[in-house]
Amino acid sequence: MVINYCGNSCFKIQSGKLSIVTDPLPRFKGDIVLLIRAPEESEKTQWPPEANQILGPGEYEIQGVEVDGWSAKNGTTNYVATVEEMRLGFLGETGDALEPGVLEKVGNVDILFVPAATSAKVIKQIQPKIVIPSYKKPEQLKGFLKEMEQKTETQEKLVIKKKELAPGTKVVALKA
Repeated sequence: MVINYCGNSCFKIQSGKLSIVTDPLPRFKGDIVLLIRAPEESEKTQWPPEANQILGPGEYEIQGVEVDGWSAKNGTTNYVATVEEMRLGFLGETGDALEPGVLEKVGNVDILFVPAATSAKVIKQIQPKIVIPSYKKPEQLKGFLKEMEQKTETQEKLVIKKKELAPGTKVVALKA
């Protein structure tokens, strides 16, 4: 699996010929599009019609990828997707605490994608093996790393296999 950060809350996850894109910017295309934040009507026309757009809560299976989505209080949709036998969690803004029931829905995730504003307390509750923050400004990433008490260099992409996942939680910072 190859993971790239495209900016804002947009990630591209490549698994063989299949690609998953979250909150895509116009120039990024994917076979499966996960919309964490509610899109503006004008944005919907920017995505290719052949993409499988997941616009909200529900259970989906697309091209062998199982996706479970549920609404958050702030109007976003959180997701868990299973790809290459790894569980990927995608959270919108959570603040300092998880909403009731979210921990049970997220379950055991291997890789967690979160906004840099997410509290370390929330991440410690979920206990992913890898957490990848999204950010708009470098200062947000620095603040996230400080709160997580981890130092890491930003990298272009993450290439990972299930057998390479180590115990504990590691922060991976990707360049946009």
